[in-house]
Amino acid sequence: MNESPITQLQGEHSEIMKGGKLGYKLQRYGAIFKELKNWPEYLAFKMGVHPGKDFVFTFKDGHVYRIPKKMIGPFRECFFDDQYMLHFDQQGFPKDPVIFDVGANVGYAALYFFRCFPHATVHSFEPMPFLQQLMKKHKAQYPGHHWNQHPFGLWKEDGQMDIFTDAPDDFTSISGIAHFENAVHKVSIQVMALSTFINENKIDTIDLLKMDCEGAEYDILFNLPENYFSRIKRMAMETHETQQYTTVEMATFLMAKGYQVKYVTRPATRTGHVWAWK
Repeated sequence: MNESPITQLQGEHSEIMKGGKLGYKLQRYGAIFKELKNWPEYLAFKMGVHPGKDFVFTFKDGHVYRIPKKMIGPFRECFFDDQYMLHFDQQGFPKDPVIFDVGANVGYAALYFFRCFPHATVHSFEPMPFLQQLMKKHKAQYPGHHWNQHPFGLWKEDGQMDIFTDAPDDFTSISGIAHFENAVHKVSIQVMALSTFINENKIDTIDLLKMDCEGAEYDILFNLPENYFSRIKRMAMETHETQQYTTVEMATFLMAKGYQVKYVTRPATRTGHVWAWK
């Protein structure tokens, strides 16, 4: 007997949760040993044997990235945890995919996408000025890509809004619509509706919509007009559960839009991940 879509969704949720932290550790270190040329040096750095302010990751395919110590976590999530491509077959993408990087931070996700798809066009959206400047430096440091960097956030409408961050003038991965952790500094940012950007830039297809925008993902997608979903082939997002919305609601919403969905929740941190594709 075929299961209903919701039963399939819940089953996938349970299957992912069984792996827990151990599953993610195995995924991460398997990727480190497989892809990193200087993995012994990285493990020594991680254990403090060779301390320093940053580490140079040298990959077996020739890619080299110098990463500040305090930003190794976000870099590792993209390159070794494979957060955004985990449930997608790269062979199913075109050679020159169009990728939206919403909540780009300093651009590590974009650099990972270019490693996967050298001929991709990536639109990165990052409203925090300090992070914007670092992303610009990365674009200059790793030239030759179709990397469009936009100094504003995406939202349910055009205009301005207030977000909260723990460090307005430093590295941070905590900037969003709610007071997450120590995010107590209020910053006014420029925002644009996803539909507005698509219209103004005449985007016919988004091969991957990546989102890590600290709770704004719900309003962005829940308010997107119906006819735009046919242009979005895949989505991968880190979700941040708010007083209004949960990861499960996002997964169920996307299934109702015709996507196949996998998701995972982390109750301890009120976060999760959702992968969706057509």
